[in-house]
Amino acid sequence: MATTTTTTTRAPTARRAPTARDDRRRRVVDATRGARARARARATPRDGEAHAAYLRDVAATRAPAELAALARVLDALGCEEVAPNARRGMHPLVMPLAKTRDGGVIGLMVREDDGEATPVVEVRDGAHATMLARSARDYVHRAIVEEEAMSDEQRTTVAAAAGAVGVSLHAHGAFKTSGKDFDVYVTTQIGKFPSSMEGLVRRHLKRNDEQSALITCDLYKATFGDWGAPHVFISDLYSKLGRDEEARDAARQALQTPWSTIGGRDAITRMIDVAGWSGKNVAEIKEVLESRRGPSAAAFDGPKSEKQLAREEGELLLDQIAAGEIESATVNQRLAECYMNAGKPALAKFIMCGAGMPAL
Repeated sequence: MATTTTTTTRAPTARRAPTARDDRRRRVVDATRGARARARARATPRDGEAHAAYLRDVAATRAPAELAALARVLDALGCEEVAPNARRGMHPLVMPLAKTRDGGVIGLMVREDDGEATPVVEVRDGAHATMLARSARDYVHRAIVEEEAMSDEQRTTVAAAAGAVGVSLHAHGAFKTSGKDFDVYVTTQIGKFPSSMEGLVRRHLKRNDEQSALITCDLYKATFGDWGAPHVFISDLYSKLGRDEEARDAARQALQTPWSTIGGRDAITRMIDVAGWSGKNVAEIKEVLESRRGPSAAAFDGPKSEKQLAREEGELLLDQIAAGEIESATVNQRLAECYMNAGKPALAKFIMCGAGMPAL
């Protein structure tokens, strides 16, 4: 009798439908992986170590203590990190930090080689620098307060990015509880900023208080007088008020400052016109300014030293770059030589290193 073997086929096990708990776990895992990836990608720009090393090794100057906090704040504001050596086509005295969403480059201006505070600036067209703050500390502090002024959140992105530095600078809610106007609060509680000084002037003008506006202009000029932008602002204000002679004098004062700080080529052209020197180039205007000192000035000052002559040539080259008469790449070596001959070897090295990688 034959034996029949029966084979039993198992039905496939049905997969368990994912629960809400599984879905939450998956989202947490994905978010964690994403955060880790972003952290790895941002590790360098957020710590500021590369920029601090560049300042130390190339510019022979100390990095601001708040540089890491500044780098994180710029990241929180949506800026894109720029390598410190990406300086070709950049202002010769600026180390870039980050690129803004609208194409400006925020960086630190190295003005001396003795470790003094380096202003935070925004560079446009590779040649024109606008001062944003006199120091990294002031920039971070102002950014935190500005975010508080613009937001109703209890915990804000910029303040969190600033970390312990931010906590030491500002108590959250202090601005709103003060009841002060933003520019008033910033000026009295943090320090003086060009944008806030101009805001205070406009505030007085809106109240038809011309005298207070002009007094504030004097304070603005006294605080930032070695930059061109305050003189441009004051010249434009005098022009609007119909005070043409004072507008002319302010314009001429602007042209005695570094032209890269005037505010752009349009502002430079406007100041030349208001000053009454239309059609003159940089060298010609410097000759006019020198002649206005009077015939006895040279005899009183005595002969210029080699260092002074080298410094003046360097200033002339920088002004010609700002005016668009020459390109920085064509005079970088000569500019570095001027600073070397002027007794500024660290700045000379910094300028020569600017001919490296192109700015983004």
